[in-house]
Amino acid sequence: MSDLPARVATALVLGVCIIGGMFYSWWTLGFVLLIIGFFSSYEYIRLAAFGAEISHPNRLAIVGSCCAIVPLLIFLIQSAIAPSIDLAPGLIITLISITMLLAYHLIKNEIGDWRSYQATAMALVYIGLPMLLMQWIAQYNGTYEWLKPMTLLILIWCNDVMAYFTGRLLGKRLLYPIISPKKTLEGFIGGLIMTVTGGLILSIFIHHLTPVQWVIYGFIVSVVSTIGDLFESMIKRRYGVKDSGQSLPGHGGFLDRFDAFIFVIPIASLFLYLCWK
Repeated sequence: MSDLPARVATALVLGVCIIGGMFYSWWTLGFVLLIIGFFSSYEYIRLAAFGAEISHPNRLAIVGSCCAIVPLLIFLIQSAIAPSIDLAPGLIITLISITMLLAYHLIKNEIGDWRSYQATAMALVYIGLPMLLMQWIAQYNGTYEWLKPMTLLILIWCNDVMAYFTGRLLGKRLLYPIISPKKTLEGFIGGLIMTVTGGLILSIFIHHLTPVQWVIYGFIVSVVSTIGDLFESMIKRRYGVKDSGQSLPGHGGFLDRFDAFIFVIPIASLFLYLCWK
């Protein structure tokens, strides 16, 4: 556990910034999501486009990362000017932006490798659109409810923390050794129990969901966030790297830290849309 002090310190700083952003207002939440979306997309594109035969790969990663957060950015601008909370304009402008990006490379005669364009498109689907969904569900019907992103984050933290310590202390059987050599079945079960328990505790104080719904929500978050961790591990194994980046001490990169959060947002948004009172 030599990396534990750095891991805890980084988690505390991130936690304060993210919680503060979620609590203060919808636009500070949007700013936090823009930061997460941009740097996670940048790390993903750099990995997925590795070896692509194209000049200026770093420039492509920056442009692709900007493109991935366009849906959220347009939605935030729209919310400030005409808060109709409609996703359609942002999605349409996103498609236009992708088209312009491809046209740019054609004009510059940098058609390059299919991997570069696949990476950019995947960053939009894998990272950019979940960021948009999180902001949309938090502002649904024109009312900002900071408890929606906050409770999701709490449940993910319950799963991450308990899975980490249970796996370190009790872990013996690997959950998916082909993809992740460290994630254990014991850690997964420990995280699942803690997340469901966290849902029950939240049901005492927050009544937007029934206790049964909180238990189901906790179960969904634990399982899907674990799949998100494994998915990101698969990406890293595919490209032969340990971490997606080095920007967060003790955690690696932004994608390493927020992989579960990004992956669970679509199904969490659907659940909150259907059940949140």
